[in-house]
Amino acid sequence: MSDKTKGIIRKVVYAILFLVMIGAFIYLGEKYASNSEPKVWVISDFYNDLDVSNETYEVIRGKKMISLLKDGKSLIFIGSKSSSYSVKYMEELNKVIKDNKIEKVYYYDLDNDKGQRNSNYYEIRELLNGYLTITDDSNNNLLAPSFYIIDGGKVKYYNTDTVAMKNTDTIESYWTENKEIEFRQEISEAINKYYLNK
Repeated sequence: MSDKTKGIIRKVVYAILFLVMIGAFIYLGEKYASNSEPKVWVISDFYNDLDVSNETYEVIRGKKMISLLKDGKSLIFIGSKSSSYSVKYMEELNKVIKDNKIEKVYYYDLDNDKGQRNSNYYEIRELLNGYLTITDDSNNNLLAPSFYIIDGGKVKYYNTDTVAMKNTDTIESYWTENKEIEFRQEISEAINKYYLNK
């Protein structure tokens, strides 16, 4: 075989390999394109065992949380999908939200920003300074579950009753029937007074 023929065969092989690689890139790009789209979280992603409305609860991230704390009127629940206390708190809070026919509650899941200890976490903590739980290290800590009513950049009401439960307290021992009733009544009164202005 002459050098000229070998050169032509080599060029044809390279062209075929080049076309195969382009085809593979197109195929893989289309196959995995959905992985590059940001996930839009809904409340049922966090509390799928509860009867919560994806229309009522808007899942927010750090930047939106910061803007809500600085301005406007809002109900904000800070939770943690990894906390069984957050699940129970959401269950009781959701009853109040339904009873009062509230159309919008913002849900901020603490796990992402707190786990990263990013700037959003520290700014939110600073904006809520004075309305957080003081722990053993004497720091104001942003913990879950907690509930805030914000109006005009000011905290009008907050509830952090179960954020610092001792390891000896179980959900069942804390959330007695009387405690559930008291909690729902307190939250309902706060919503009516500071959010609905009744």
